[in-house]
Amino acid sequence: MPRLNVVAVEQANGRVRELFDGLKTAIGVVPNIYQGVANSPAALDILLGMGAKLREGGLTGAETEAIKLIVAQIYGCNYCLAAHTMVGKKAGLSEADTIAIRRGIIGSPKLSALVRFVNTAIQPAGRLSDEDVTAIRAAGFNDGQITEIVMVIAQTVFTTLFNRVNQTDVDFPRAPSL
Repeated sequence: MPRLNVVAVEQANGRVRELFDGLKTAIGVVPNIYQGVANSPAALDILLGMGAKLREGGLTGAETEAIKLIVAQIYGCNYCLAAHTMVGKKAGLSEADTIAIRRGIIGSPKLSALVRFVNTAIQPAGRLSDEDVTAIRAAGFNDGQITEIVMVIAQTVFTTLFNRVNQTDVDFPRAPSL
């Protein structure tokens, strides 16, 4: 049960109503996380806007979802694991891929380099070496994409921490256990 107020879709007004209407148009529903984040219209606007802008960037949907799965796994966020397993499958990842990404052992060389990079970057004491940056570039990521990888990490750290504080009810099919 959520610890913070839930802004019910039918009770939303102003900017929150506009954002909820956009979500309903885009995906058909307003997921529980957004109903909680809507306690701050500014935070909801930033979160949704960040996601929209990142979709215009140079990362594929599968790469973005791989990043989110790694962060969710490391932070232990069942909500994000469920959401990004489902969205990852829609972005072209198989369920086996989502599990392999979470375990840090994906077969695709490009995704494998991404997984290693994010796993290093997200660790509290993680320091990326010159070799780490060289490896991600060698895998085919340019400096713009590397910048976007860091932004997706930041976005997902927010959502995982928010879900910990809120104890957001999971409204997606549960992610498989490892």
